[in-house]
Amino acid sequence: MEPFLKWAGGKRWLISNPNNIFPDETKIKQYIEPFLGGAAVFFHIQPSNGHLSDINEDLINAYIIVRDKWEDLIEILRKYEIQHCKEFYYQMRSNNPRSPLQKAARFIYLNRTCWNGLYRVNSKGEFNVPIGTKTKVILDADDFLGLSSLLAGMNIEACDFEKTIDKANDGRGVYSELAIKCW
Repeated sequence: MEPFLKWAGGKRWLISNPNNIFPDETKIKQYIEPFLGGAAVFFHIQPSNGHLSDINEDLINAYIIVRDKWEDLIEILRKYEIQHCKEFYYQMRSNNPRSPLQKAARFIYLNRTCWNGLYRVNSKGEFNVPIGTKTKVILDADDFLGLSSLLAGMNIEACDFEKTIDKANDGRGVYSELAIKCW
């Protein structure tokens, strides 16, 4: 399963390493990831249950919407792809939608069309990355049904990493660059 977001500091390079350092999913009682980002490790291991978190509320909202309302989401993304141009990008960048579904669609649209998939906000909390060179909003590798199914067994929460790490105990695998509890 491929991550649906590009994320600075992502671990796609790590999972493509021929010396797989991750355990088989069957050996993990519960997977815990406190710095979700693009979730390359999660999508590689494909655990059946666990806790995914990140402090970025927009990111977490996108995962929840992919899990719970992927069909509505993809319908909006298809419309955005038709409308995509420089003017539309900057209009979307300046928008502040209220509904979780619209927020997730905006987030994914900006991630896929901004410069290098970078997520950056200014001191006012406004997304401020310029438009990139990519024009596709719906990607050939997209499998939102599969993503939704995989995310179905996950508790997904926006919170500080320390709160998430505190959930770990014996038999729970925590993946983090800052803290790794033995599988």
